[in-house]
Amino acid sequence: MALNILIAEDNDFTALQYNRILEKCGHKVIVTKDGEECLQRYKDEKKKNENKMFGKSPFDVVVLDQSMPKRTGKEVANEILKTTPNQRIIFASAYALGGENETTEDFKENVEFLQKPFSLTKLVRQIGN
Repeated sequence: MALNILIAEDNDFTALQYNRILEKCGHKVIVTKDGEECLQRYKDEKKKNENKMFGKSPFDVVVLDQSMPKRTGKEVANEILKTTPNQRIIFASAYALGGENETTEDFKENVEFLQKPFSLTKLVRQIGN
């Protein structure tokens, strides 16, 4: 089944790899280069589709790097989950996301983690679940 996937990844090579493998699997992929662009793209898609998809997520899955310019993955996830609490989010990061008072704790059933480095096959499997 083809999925709509939004990716935020500031490393160009990594973003290209994600895009290639996921499109090869038949998914529709949008890649953004930082947290701010990702959030803007998410909001734009949500607004564009709000009549057709009332209350639904504009993307089947959002893949976020934690350490990005302008906004971290955690900040982006928290913003998205405020308006769309059922959005599936995968953190693909080399950094731990632990800490006190995590807002994402409220939504942990929709948040998944992939510890870098990981294989592209593992990414495809995680998204397909």
